[in-house]
Amino acid sequence: MDSFILTGKEFSSLTQSNQSRVSILRAIEGHVVIEDCLRVLKRFPDDCVDLIHTSPPYNIDKPYEESVDDNATHNEYRAFLNDAIHEFKRVLKPGGSIFWQTGYTQASDARSAGILPIDIISYPLFVNGDIAMNLWDRIIWRYFGGHAFKRKFTNKHETIMWYVKPGAEPFFDVDEVREKAKEYDKRNNFWGRNPGNVWEIDRIAAGSTEQTSHIAVFPELLSEKIIRACSRPGDLILDPFSGSGTVPKVARSLSRKWVGIETSRTYAEQSSVRIGFQQPSELDSLASEKIKRLAFQNRKTTLATSEIASTLKLWASETILDPVVDTFSRDVSSALDGQDTARASKKAAWEKYDRLINGQLSADAVVDADSLLLRSYKNRHMLNGVSRYKSALEILQRFVSICSDSDERLRSEVTRIAQQEPSSFDVVDGQITLKATDRRINVGEFDETRTLKEKMERSGETLQGRLSM
Repeated sequence: MDSFILTGKEFSSLTQSNQSRVSILRAIEGHVVIEDCLRVLKRFPDDCVDLIHTSPPYNIDKPYEESVDDNATHNEYRAFLNDAIHEFKRVLKPGGSIFWQTGYTQASDARSAGILPIDIISYPLFVNGDIAMNLWDRIIWRYFGGHAFKRKFTNKHETIMWYVKPGAEPFFDVDEVREKAKEYDKRNNFWGRNPGNVWEIDRIAAGSTEQTSHIAVFPELLSEKIIRACSRPGDLILDPFSGSGTVPKVARSLSRKWVGIETSRTYAEQSSVRIGFQQPSELDSLASEKIKRLAFQNRKTTLATSEIASTLKLWASETILDPVVDTFSRDVSSALDGQDTARASKKAAWEKYDRLINGQLSADAVVDADSLLLRSYKNRHMLNGVSRYKSALEILQRFVSICSDSDERLRSEVTRIAQQEPSSFDVVDGQITLKATDRRINVGEFDETRTLKEKMERSGETLQGRLSM
């Protein structure tokens, strides 16, 4: 459970040593640190983080595990935000981005007062001071569901402010997050449209694999869009209010370095389990899913590493991709051929691969790979069929190549995959046990937190009921 946790005591030991700040940072990468975020961030070097995606405490007296104070005075709350944002700006690299996901706080200390958007009170803290950041964009997350209120309209959105540290252009790769267009218009980009800054994404449903006992889990798709578009593999991603561990989990899944900071041990422990269900790349995620399905047949059992490798090698020998690659290449070339003024082949390719991905045509190994990748990468739902097919084909080709390698190297690869996913697998002396067949957190192990959450959800007319998502 604690594979990805660094306790406050362990962090204190690191900071009391003679290690440099850079060494300390390297030591805590890949961990959720159970500690106050300001205390941790003060040990970070200047200009070391590439991207921050976080949602601060809202100071609306929500019940929080380990009795963290979410009921400061208005002035105390502003001072806290000021201190935190100062550290965020310092540790970001020039051109680095902060995605500041916010809702509402109380307008004053009076409990009968109205609401105050956190993006409004925090705006001057970002754009003023020694480091004056630039507001680059303002994203609206529109969600569905939520509690109905007697005294106001039901909350249906949050605001995500994108700030950029001056000194360099922010990184933005729109090709990573292009979306399916609503119509097959020949003028559209073949690989998909540039997404807008209003995102319609469902909240986390009860029983979802993303659910923990945390009171405000936001969807993985939010972080995936941000991290894919605004960082590169190997970049350092930070969430100083890590909560349920969404940002660390998604950052890890996309081959980024990451650090989470969280004051609650319960939430950090659940985050560690959740992160432990995630492989650190799309290739490794596909490999893990194939191992579970082909070798274990999705059953909790123990197999020899050699047996798993043999199963994969046999599957790879029967998976012939050359004709698939040739057909896809021809379809893409024809669709992008400038001589086809009517772009009939462009529309034909869109229709064909949308139908393939949606199961309206006979599925192939690539469509199967895409369905397995969807378990870890929610943003795939947003892509058009041709982009999903292209991505899945490239990852599948690499995995088939690995499975066709020597027996010794394949066994080593199987062991590595299992060790990277400790919440799903145990590895002992050449034997691998599949111990979990889904990714749901057993919140029943955390009864006290669950009780607090249920109490909050029953508190119809309290302040947190009126202000919460």
